[in-house]
Amino acid sequence: MSKIGLYVYQLRLSRKDNYQNVPFSDVGEGAELHTFLPQFIRSKLSTRQNDRIERSWRLEPAADQGRTRHGTVHYGTYGYSSKIVNPQNSAVLYDRDAGDVEEIPLYYRFWVPDFGNFGFAALQSFRERSCVGQVLGDLSKDFNDRFDNLRLTVKKVMPTSDDAYRNAPVKKLILSKKKVPKDRAEIMRRLEPDELNVELSFSVGRSGRFGMYSDVAPQIRAASGGAAFVFDGIEFDEASALINIGNTYRKVGIVGPANNAGVIDITEDVVLNEDQHPTFESVSEVSQGIISDFRQQFGMW
Repeated sequence: MSKIGLYVYQLRLSRKDNYQNVPFSDVGEGAELHTFLPQFIRSKLSTRQNDRIERSWRLEPAADQGRTRHGTVHYGTYGYSSKIVNPQNSAVLYDRDAGDVEEIPLYYRFWVPDFGNFGFAALQSFRERSCVGQVLGDLSKDFNDRFDNLRLTVKKVMPTSDDAYRNAPVKKLILSKKKVPKDRAEIMRRLEPDELNVELSFSVGRSGRFGMYSDVAPQIRAASGGAAFVFDGIEFDEASALINIGNTYRKVGIVGPANNAGVIDITEDVVLNEDQHPTFESVSEVSQGIISDFRQQFGMW
């Protein structure tokens, strides 16, 4: 799947006593989440560790953009020892202890409207590493513990059940397989690497399309592990679709590693630093555009 992805979630408010929807607003109950977000962010500036899953995270906020709060999640893994070595001579550069934390930067964005039925949260992933469960889990828990009358619900924008993707036309299907032995990819036999990442795409003409996402995705999932996922002896284990969101075609996961369905691939849309992580400015701009596309699709300007 994507090297750099974006998980998009809907944020909704409802009453705890009768589950009725509470529209967002700039005053009263509908304004509580917008007011609560800066307090939540300030409470997560120091590192939080979860020893059960051996993960840690902390927030580093950037300047607000109107109704948007955004910044960086410093997401860490720990719990095992390892050696950092020079691949040229195998010299040990650093001997990592099990208690040392390896951190990577992941972008986050919360947008809460001054009028509307829901807001959005967007969180970046990197090579299938994601902080969604930790950050949004704490956000919903802390909010729901704080308010006796209101409930915050966080819902992934899922392609199988949500109108945001359901009626989107599919322009291209992409099958991919990581770490294919070179002798399985006959046309690439003379290349140097022992293993290859292989991607196979199926496109339609300029004015054509495969159909709506709600029609295409179930067929692809049903074919997973079957003949439709085997081509020239290579069994593909991941599938994506290029679909229309707002006025832009974006690559979205259908089948892949756990919890990757519906993840938007932004790898080709961002600028990378020398450390191969996206620049804050580029991922912020892409995230803003994607949320704007969803706002347009839902009639929220």
